[in-house]
Amino acid sequence: MTVIELFDETPIDNIIASLTTVPEKIIFIGESWRLNKFIEFYEEFKKDREIDIKAEFKPINKNNLSSILSVFRDIVMSEDECLFDLTGGEDLVLVAIGMVYSEFCECKNIRLQRFNVRDGKTIDCDNDGEFIFSGKPKLSVEECIELHGGKIKYKTEDIKDGTNPFDMTEDFCNDIDKMWAICRNNPGSWNKQFILFEEINKGLNEAELEVNINLNDFKNLLNRKNIKYFSLSWFLKQLYKSRLISGYFEDANILKFRYKNAQIKRALLSAGTILELKVFKTGREIYSDAMQSVHIDWDGNLHPDDSPIKDTENEIDVIFMNGIIPIFISCKNGAINDDELYKFDAVASRFGGEYAKKVLIATYLNKKNKSLKDFENRAKAMQIKFIDSVHTIKTEEQFKKLIRKL
Repeated sequence: MTVIELFDETPIDNIIASLTTVPEKIIFIGESWRLNKFIEFYEEFKKDREIDIKAEFKPINKNNLSSILSVFRDIVMSEDECLFDLTGGEDLVLVAIGMVYSEFCECKNIRLQRFNVRDGKTIDCDNDGEFIFSGKPKLSVEECIELHGGKIKYKTEDIKDGTNPFDMTEDFCNDIDKMWAICRNNPGSWNKQFILFEEINKGLNEAELEVNINLNDFKNLLNRKNIKYFSLSWFLKQLYKSRLISGYFEDANILKFRYKNAQIKRALLSAGTILELKVFKTGREIYSDAMQSVHIDWDGNLHPDDSPIKDTENEIDVIFMNGIIPIFISCKNGAINDDELYKFDAVASRFGGEYAKKVLIATYLNKKNKSLKDFENRAKAMQIKFIDSVHTIKTEEQFKKLIRKL
């Protein structure tokens, strides 16, 4: 069988046949400039998935009905069995398919089907009672980003600030729950502690787990930065009781402790990381793929830190894939301004396309009632689902239910 895939502005529509059938050949129909950008991705996609499908790319003038008809007639006459995928495609192209089908349906084996991306159902457009598309198609987060023209930027020796996945062992997952239990009891205090905690960590190298500081020297350092010192005792005692740090000692002059391991240290480098990890940990058990702290390069051409060419990139806190539907999530354990909302919307729309879901999950946003209502209205206008006060969810099952309904 040969599948004719109608090239569309929505990238996910262009690979439905590759995800739901195993034809001998796929012929992609579209404008030449769109096809040229897609070819490189598709060849790499086939290689990574070990898909043995012959691919052909036929350019058309989408505004010239006669030339479109000519291309389709040549395909139908030269192929034994054709399936037209109507999931995507411009209006005039779809009109041409209708005309060709009417002309050849009695003498050639032609089928018409469409896949509803949102509900995962196949529509039998020629009413022959047969469904060629089968199964639930899936994309990884990485495939979704690359399909939309970007690339995930991973941390390497040459790139210091990039995606650096945590090792989600059973022990670390349990520790995430412990950190979240501390955070959710008082998100305000959790955030306040990190003003100083981040300063402490700046004095350590990446592999160092031991903290041993002279408080007088530390207070002098904070004064030079106009940061007010306060006791970290509440925060550190909670971590110590949960066995996330060991060897905790504090008096008027000395503060010392040791992180349980490097992953705990990483998780405690920023106040907002633990909410990201809690959402990510929960969702990875529910959705087909998941990533946390995803650094996205906009044009897919990565450059090392010392390159004179600076990459345009953004970070998304968490991305889930529900089959082929991407869910972009911004996690906020504190204040957020409107600019961040617009930026989140732009990135999610660019790399998720029209099917992307956008969700903002927050503990509290530190906004007064009118300001919060205005913020909610702006999020709604951008089709961003807003979930506030997530720290008040008491049980693990309730949290899973929330994430499952994103």
